[in-house]
Amino acid sequence: MRSITGWRFFVYIAVPLVMATLGAINLSVDLLRHVEVGSNAAEHQRNKAVLTQTLENAEADLSRLVTENAHWDEAVKKTNTMSDEAWFDQTWASSQSIGSSYDTVAVVDLKSSKILWARSSKGQALQMPYLLGSTPISSLADMLNLETRRRGVVSGFLETSDGRVVMAMAPIYSTATAPTGNGKVLYLAKNLNAVWSQNLQSKLLVGGIRLEPSTSQSAPSLALQGPDGQVTMSLVWDDRVLAGLVMASSWNKMVVTLGFLILVMIGIGYVCWKLLQQLVEDESKAQHRALHDHLTGLPNRHSLTQHMQHLRDQKIPYSVAFADLDGFKEVNDSYGHEIGDRLIYMIANGIRELSQDASIASRLGGDEFVVLFKGPNAQDSAKTFASNIIAMLKQPFDIDGRLASVGASIGIAECDGLQDVSEVLRRSDIAMYKAKGKGKNCFCVFDSAFDFERNENLEIASELKSILASGNLDIAFQPVVSARTTEITGLEALARWPSTSSRRVAADKFIAVAENSGLIDALGELILDKACFAANSWPDIRLAVNISAVQLNNPKFVARSLAVLEKHGINPNRVEFEITETSLIHDTERAKQVFKTLQKVGIKVALDDFGTGFSSIGYLRTFQFDRIKIDKSIIGKVMSSASELAVVQGTLLVARGLSADVTAEGIENAEQASVLRLAGCTELQGYLYHKPLSTAEVTETLRRNKIALVPRTKVVA
Repeated sequence: MRSITGWRFFVYIAVPLVMATLGAINLSVDLLRHVEVGSNAAEHQRNKAVLTQTLENAEADLSRLVTENAHWDEAVKKTNTMSDEAWFDQTWASSQSIGSSYDTVAVVDLKSSKILWARSSKGQALQMPYLLGSTPISSLADMLNLETRRRGVVSGFLETSDGRVVMAMAPIYSTATAPTGNGKVLYLAKNLNAVWSQNLQSKLLVGGIRLEPSTSQSAPSLALQGPDGQVTMSLVWDDRVLAGLVMASSWNKMVVTLGFLILVMIGIGYVCWKLLQQLVEDESKAQHRALHDHLTGLPNRHSLTQHMQHLRDQKIPYSVAFADLDGFKEVNDSYGHEIGDRLIYMIANGIRELSQDASIASRLGGDEFVVLFKGPNAQDSAKTFASNIIAMLKQPFDIDGRLASVGASIGIAECDGLQDVSEVLRRSDIAMYKAKGKGKNCFCVFDSAFDFERNENLEIASELKSILASGNLDIAFQPVVSARTTEITGLEALARWPSTSSRRVAADKFIAVAENSGLIDALGELILDKACFAANSWPDIRLAVNISAVQLNNPKFVARSLAVLEKHGINPNRVEFEITETSLIHDTERAKQVFKTLQKVGIKVALDDFGTGFSSIGYLRTFQFDRIKIDKSIIGKVMSSASELAVVQGTLLVARGLSADVTAEGIENAEQASVLRLAGCTELQGYLYHKPLSTAEVTETLRRNKIALVPRTKVVA
């Protein structure tokens, strides 16, 4: 032992131990420094990524919201006159919007750079500096003017007189006003105040989030650009120095004993590992939130388009099924958004279950879902999925005792690996609307003919708008005769495309276009106006006019109809409105209330095309029709089919019990007329008696036949 005491101990043991200890400490310090740098770098990248994504999402959400509200026929109509301030307050300044989705909303005249209407969560009187700060709107005019064909939303971050905001502006226009719009733009802005910073800080676990001027030299930071592309401000935050904290807690342990150094290093490694794991987990969650729908957990639109682009890059064929729920709005309106969200969640689970063989199942937002199948049999898989979803939705959903029933219209489009993502989605969207047009709760596969039909419909809608403006619409009248005397008892007004037009369009075609393009109210009013004008020449003759179910949803329908009758001095008791039964099944309560109002003022209501839809005795009792018109598809078979004759006889018995008259449509020969007269029909209509006649032909026919001026049967719709 003496051989290692004294200076030898110092040289052979103490010094090596000290050196080894110092080396271990130095090595530990170097290791901790590497951990510190790596942790700081990882944290910085994570903070930068989540903040960048959050700001992009905020700007994109506001851009989407302003685009959806600006590209709207009703918005164009209201901003043309700017007279209905209550509409603007209820639509864009409700408590659900102001202070939630955005803090400021305004309608600005692009030409005069004046604010036409504006609201703020703070209630100030708004001026342009409040909206755009020092940025003149004239500098954004080119981007906002539809004539430039940019048709884009303008968005960015601005310093305004009220503080810093993220804003978005979009030109107000519709299909009918494209490509010029009406010269007005919709403005939305969200305040980036201290509350916003605190919420962002809590949500993203990033410290010291704040906004500073664009000239700020603080780091780390993100440069935020205004709508003109210029940097307007910087988002600054504080990176937490995690490794520094770890080292501070480790030094005390290392100086206590070299023996605990390894344990301390293990502890440090464990702590660092946990902290880094938390950072990775936070980043993973942020990425998941950015790529998935928050309500259902399904991939969102961004995930879907990324996936579709990847398949296109790889030239992999695929098909998409675009599903839009039918009747979801009614559930939301009836039970509230909480029940609506729960219904969406339940349906999403059903879609997830039925699409296990799909490449991706996503929710685009609202009540829209897209499921993608890839491979050579993708379209067959999409069709099978569509059939399964429609079958699943046939059963109502029980939500806390509330039964919610919805359907789905599904459009299917395929990609052979060449089409753009946006083109495939556009095709599936068109096919989905085609499915809605076929009666909803079904699926439709995209066909190239749809594009031709869509373009044709756009042309018809454009020409129809001109027709409505000029009033150049033809009206024909088909007489209805008494089954007993064959005297004319009524005239059914039939809209006809103007003969002066180079185009020939069937009535059911342009009426359908009018319904889909928002022109049906004006068209229906014009038909009634021209029919009433002509009816003044035939006193006391009943006038029947067909109406669309879309018109029933207009709260001003009854008032406007009565105004037309008053304009021409037509007694409401002479008028009857005819509507098909298939038009009523989607909103029976609304139709029931409208019918009661019409009948109260004397206008009769008739059920047209009976036998082609879903009528039942309870259905007829609910609406209390004044007249039932048996469809010609049944009339044409009464001579050859005992069952069809039984339908007619049963209808007559039901009508008699409900005090409703019955008209048989489509009478083409005397044998049919005889059978239906004996069966008890009160009136007959068809080519056997009269084809549709012009106004002059009606006058001549009435004169020549010396018909009774007052019909003997009850006036019906």
